[in-house]
Amino acid sequence: MFKKRFTETALAVCLVMSAGAAQAAVQDIAVNGGFETGDFTGWTQFPNGGIQTITDVNPSSGTYAANLHVPVRSQTDPAVDNLIKNANLSAGLLTPGADITVTWDMRGSLEGAGGVVFVELFSELSGEGTSKAEIYTNGPIFPNADWTAYSWDTTLGADVSGGVTLQLKTACGPVAGCGTDIFFDNITITTDVSAIPVPAAVWLFGSGLVGLV
Repeated sequence: MFKKRFTETALAVCLVMSAGAAQAAVQDIAVNGGFETGDFTGWTQFPNGGIQTITDVNPSSGTYAANLHVPVRSQTDPAVDNLIKNANLSAGLLTPGADITVTWDMRGSLEGAGGVVFVELFSELSGEGTSKAEIYTNGPIFPNADWTAYSWDTTLGADVSGGVTLQLKTACGPVAGCGTDIFFDNITITTDVSAIPVPAAVWLFGSGLVGLV
């Protein structure tokens, strides 16, 4: 009876260890991608003279959407880069070179000349710097008045020890009459994410039990 119970315990520990060592699984790693917290939780904000708000007026779905706004510029106003970042996502858990898909909904308008929208993706190093930096379509995108769904398939860089960062930006150069009013919603960032490894002590304990058996 003792041997049977001991063996069952050892097998249970082995199952736990195996579960912890599971292979990577495709997951959405975006934080607050639908802005349903009602604020910018999970996003780092850099308005740089622009205006950033969460609105409940005409979201793509759910209750809220994000609005990045650059007021119409005068002749003496400086350039504005109004941006938010979902930064350093899943650091230490991503696979270099893995496929990654970014999706989002966008609507809005541009006033005058010089207004642009960029969606950018960075494969971050554990220290400073990146191993890969990309811009969707390699240039600016231009909004429609109605919600439009976008999808971007690409790959991670050769070093993603610092995770991945998605940057959404609307900008105006120092051009009189330039202004932007851009809305984002339903942001997802899907890629392979490694399982969190089982602590070494559990492996050691489990190995000991197996040895005794």
